Amino acid sequence: MRIDSLPDFAKPYKTKGYDVRLVRGSYQLFKVTSKRVEGKKYPVLEQSYVGTIDPDKGLLPKKLSPSESPTLVEYGLSTFIVKHLKRKVQRSMFNHSCSEQSFILGVILFMYGHTQERFIRLSYLSKSFTTTPEVTSDAAKSRIKKIASLIKTYFEELIPDDADRDYLIVLLRELKVDINAPKASVIYPKELSALLAKYKLK
Repeated sequence: MRIDSLPDFAKPYKTKGYDVRLVRGSYQLFKVTSKRVEGKKYPVLEQSYVGTIDPDKGLLPKKLSPSESPTLVEYGLSTFIVKHLKRKVQRSMFNHSCSEQSFILGVILFMYGHTQERFIRLSYLSKSFTTTPEVTSDAAKSRIKKIASLIKTYFEELIPDDADRDYLIVLLRELKVDINAPKASVIYPKELSALLAKYKLK
């Protein structure tokens, strides 16, 4: 359906590669891809049902078979760092290059202590890369370490209490999403919401 024909609650789900349709009175989300088939002049469309969009609850995913089980990855901590610390880190790196790739690798290094592909794949931030970045030069490694160090410093400034900060990191790290879902969203547990409110964070 055209996006201007959709109700407001369904519009955010109509993104590249996905279509929303009205089926038997409910709005349903479909993944749409195309592939070349030998002997056919035009690509063949392939469509798969993702779930039903509820006005109040959002996307209700279809029930998956064991072979289709979701691939859950870390989401909460990396999203928090990007939202609250990215700008500060980039400003502190004004004399050095701080590309999007370098920042993301700095986040990965802060969270896991390594930037190998297997660690990148643990986080939702891996969606930012079409191919796994390779860090080979000493300058690039030094830059990423600097970014991870700044994240640690600014995290400590943002949440000065050691216990609160450690607990917040644990709670955020537990928030995971399916990396293949069309839209990532999480619900904060009450303890996490209360801790964020304590430091006037959202």
